[in-house]
Amino acid sequence: MRVHVIYAHPLRDSLAGQLHQIVVDELTNAGHEVDDLDLYAEGFDPVLSPQDRECYHDVSINRHRVDPYVRRLQNAEALVLCHPVWNFGWPAILKGYFDRIFLPDVSFKMADGAVSPGLTNIRKLSTVTTYGSKRWRAMVLGDPPRKNGTRFLRVVCNPRVRVRYHALYDINNVTQDRVERFMSTVRHEMARF
Repeated sequence: MRVHVIYAHPLRDSLAGQLHQIVVDELTNAGHEVDDLDLYAEGFDPVLSPQDRECYHDVSINRHRVDPYVRRLQNAEALVLCHPVWNFGWPAILKGYFDRIFLPDVSFKMADGAVSPGLTNIRKLSTVTTYGSKRWRAMVLGDPPRKNGTRFLRVVCNPRVRVRYHALYDINNVTQDRVERFMSTVRHEMARF
């Protein structure tokens, strides 16, 4: 399976970086074709410019400045996001990725006022993430990153997409044993992806 991994953390030696490496290694070892996009390493520009916004709905030109990223996404059969949760949301660079790449006629189709999924090529979707917050606090606030990873992304993918969400909460207070167990879970999930 062609798996597009999108990583959003500036430090490779962080816990997020270690989890990202586990994801890539396990998917590769399982025989998947992995297209690994490290947004920071590639210098992805997350800013939606005035020009980008003006041509947003013009599908003949809206992907002009981001076409290589669009093609990578459209070539994938599965998508895995690796990122931390910051301020109860995606890191800005990842949010900017969605703002710039999830365009009309890419992530969704519009015809006669009806909207339909555009990424029907994505049949599996997974998130591997960490939170500084405890789970109960994230739940009280509605856990927007979980909803984005399991609801928002689901509706733009294949209607039968399999969705998994792997989160380690309260990372500033967890034991090394808990971190190792989470890493083991991620290894197992990616090995059987």
